[in-house]
Amino acid sequence: MRIEACIVNHNTSEFAELAVRTLVAAHRTMIDSGLLKITIMDNHSDDQGLPALIQACTELGAAFTLSRWPATETAANSHGDVMRDFVADHPDADHFLFADADSYVIEDDTVGRMAAELAAAPNAWAVQARFAWLEEHEGPGSSQDPWRGRPQRLRVAIDDVDTGNFPSRHKTRCHPAFALVRNTESFRRVADIIGLSSGVIISADPELAGFADTFGPATLAMQTHGLDHLLSGATVGHYHGVSYQDPNQPLGGKLDDCRRRLAGLRRP
Repeated sequence: MRIEACIVNHNTSEFAELAVRTLVAAHRTMIDSGLLKITIMDNHSDDQGLPALIQACTELGAAFTLSRWPATETAANSHGDVMRDFVADHPDADHFLFADADSYVIEDDTVGRMAAELAAAPNAWAVQARFAWLEEHEGPGSSQDPWRGRPQRLRVAIDDVDTGNFPSRHKTRCHPAFALVRNTESFRRVADIIGLSSGVIISADPELAGFADTFGPATLAMQTHGLDHLLSGATVGHYHGVSYQDPNQPLGGKLDDCRRRLAGLRRP
């Protein structure tokens, strides 16, 4: 088994450093044996934490690669596009591990546990980790599809023609903040044809219409193959929302916590 891990960095370098350092620390045996390889896919970041991130990659044997999508020049969210490119560039992997830059590992052998869960479920295409904050504050199992079915009102403009408001529901997805995926022909075709980005389904039927966040359209496409995703028993940390400004999720405390954790992981 060979797992290729992809962490996408969008000017979130301090968080990405924590992600790679905790992933390595919890999976030293897998990494030393070549079973787990880690790549930082960087969207041409220029934040102050970038030099330390590059140094950490050199120290830990992780690859650091620039994506085709500079964060300052790309109007749309390119996260899914970067992951799609990563899949295309690693056709020989047995599994892909997709991890957000603001995720961090808190349990030893998290990936090994997830791989065992996936191997035991032949009708699953992926397994997603639980997120510590959601599990603690919203209850066990809340990490799976936390927004699924939430009523929404959407507007879409196509060539400057507005569709007008239409009612919809948020679509299901395997959350790519920390997900292990089988590298199957079906998944590669979905990644190539549908992509791994977000999408909107326009429909008069609110049960069909809705927004599918990053990895969402791919999740729906895999369901057409009779394949679903699992919620793992393993839990990771996930700060949520650090690559954009959200007044409901202020960055300050998250960055302080990240720096505190990094201080305990860096070499003296």
